[in-house]
Amino acid sequence: MEGIKIESGMSREVDEIKSRIDIVDLVGEYVKLNPAGANHKGLCPFHNEKTSSFMVNQSKQIWRCFGCGEGGDLFSFFMKVEGIEFGEALKLLAKRTGVVLPDYQPSDIKKDSQNDIMLKILDLTARYWHKILLDSTQAKAAKDYLIDRKITEESIIDFKIGYSIDQWDNLINFLKKKNFSDRELFSAGLTVKRNGASGFYDRFRGRIMFPISDIHGRIVGFGGRTLNKEEQAKYINSPQSETYNKSAVLFGLNLAKNYIKKNNLCILVEGYMDVIPSHQAGIKNVASISGTALTQEQIVLIKRFTTNLALALDMDLAGQNAAERSADLALQNEMNVSVITLPYGKDPGECATNNPQDWKRAIEEAKPIMQYFLDRAISDNDLSLPENKKNVAKYYLAKIIGLPNKIDQEFWLKKLSDKISVSEKVLWESFPKGKIKQNNRVINTVNSNLIVKRENKKEKNYLILQRIFSILFIFPNFAQKLIDELPTDMFQGELDILYKKFIMYYTKNIDSFNSASDQGTTFDLFDSLNGLLDDQGPDYEFKVFLEESFLLSQNESSRLSDKEIREELANFINILKADYINSKITALKAQLEEAEQKSDRQKLESIYSELNEYIRRRALLN
Repeated sequence: MEGIKIESGMSREVDEIKSRIDIVDLVGEYVKLNPAGANHKGLCPFHNEKTSSFMVNQSKQIWRCFGCGEGGDLFSFFMKVEGIEFGEALKLLAKRTGVVLPDYQPSDIKKDSQNDIMLKILDLTARYWHKILLDSTQAKAAKDYLIDRKITEESIIDFKIGYSIDQWDNLINFLKKKNFSDRELFSAGLTVKRNGASGFYDRFRGRIMFPISDIHGRIVGFGGRTLNKEEQAKYINSPQSETYNKSAVLFGLNLAKNYIKKNNLCILVEGYMDVIPSHQAGIKNVASISGTALTQEQIVLIKRFTTNLALALDMDLAGQNAAERSADLALQNEMNVSVITLPYGKDPGECATNNPQDWKRAIEEAKPIMQYFLDRAISDNDLSLPENKKNVAKYYLAKIIGLPNKIDQEFWLKKLSDKISVSEKVLWESFPKGKIKQNNRVINTVNSNLIVKRENKKEKNYLILQRIFSILFIFPNFAQKLIDELPTDMFQGELDILYKKFIMYYTKNIDSFNSASDQGTTFDLFDSLNGLLDDQGPDYEFKVFLEESFLLSQNESSRLSDKEIREELANFINILKADYINSKITALKAQLEEAEQKSDRQKLESIYSELNEYIRRRALLN
């Protein structure tokens, strides 16, 4: 990720925010972290991986993924995981920590931007409708409905439930008094253009209003339930807008996210009135897709907190189809999916309201989705008929193909084989060619199991030099040995610049390096080097290199003895020397062939002499 440009005058606020947020706590809201030496480790939220390569260091307040190469500080993480710019991240983290930003706004933070105006309008509207529900006599029917559905006053406050008065221009008049324009109200999705006439009218009228919030609790849209039994549309939602993307939000997730993380499970229901009774029943790790099938964007949101998903959608035909589409997509994203079978009532809301213990038991007894698919297919077919066996196999094999893990494929294939009495061999042969997923990620080691060669990532020598620096961060007194053994011309390009910068720093601070081996002295090489660098410009790559090296040092080198360190260092130096010598020999052989073609005797003798020297040096390494 590129360096973050901080406007003049804002660095103090940025530093203050960093001092009030522990990066482990922030990252831990999105990634399940486990202690790993001096680091914390988890699965990277920015690319699919099965083995943890994502590290966070608390002492330095930095993070980096050794799989995809992303890294930085808490601001860079927050920006990337939320998909927002620096200005928005600054405002959100300032609000979270209580840091007061200056009255002026830097260029990155547009004052009263279109998005800001929409959010202000939506927040004010929610508070207006909420007050109407609590205080106005015109909201009596809405209150009676909520009481009849056993929605408590606490829930009404927690979810900011409101009521829109059944008038054509009630909200318009209220918001215009607050100096918002017709165009702004329309853009916020709160009004509708009149047909065949000028002007606008309120979109929501005579409805119980459910504010829809993003993950940070900012209201981005509304869902409204009619109280009129004759009304054709029972629920209407805000239209797609700059703030509201129905495919990228989940109702109640802002309140449920910490409970989802704590329980390592997200329960997905269909509507607002399923989420709220569940919260009242003490089951708060619940969110709603609000009547649609699950989307890729929503899965990304959920996977910030858990990879376990339990579907509790209505079990009518539409609900079953939505559950199937949602499950297929979640499985493709390597989530563990189960289905909750409701023992009471036609939906989770009724079950949670009328018998909370049954609802809790149903959650505990949720069935793995692949088992649910198989049981449903078998129950709908008479397996004494070969044609029905083929139908079941065709349906279920399509589900198995969608599984990204071969072990899961084999497990459920065996289940299918047992259920329909068809051999696994025959079923395997039924797979469409080229559709069987396999995990073909290969990791190669280079003379040490601590050095990983990653396809399309850093070259081997870069990784080895990182490992060497990870040793120096723990044992800086080894720097002299490194410089004595590795001349500056051993590297090319980026590595050449990095290595020369380090040698220059060492030369200027040799006393600090020497004192590092004295008892009772402390010398933080990482802080010393890192403090000299800018977050951007030509220093950015060096900064990334140092951060990755430091995280490696905390993960591995700190557990090695002095003898093991010396052996590791010697091993890595020999690898670099061997690569350097081999590259020289290859280049000299090419020059030798060219000189022979030109019959240049003098040049031939010079090349032979140099080539023999490098061959001799290579022999000494063995």
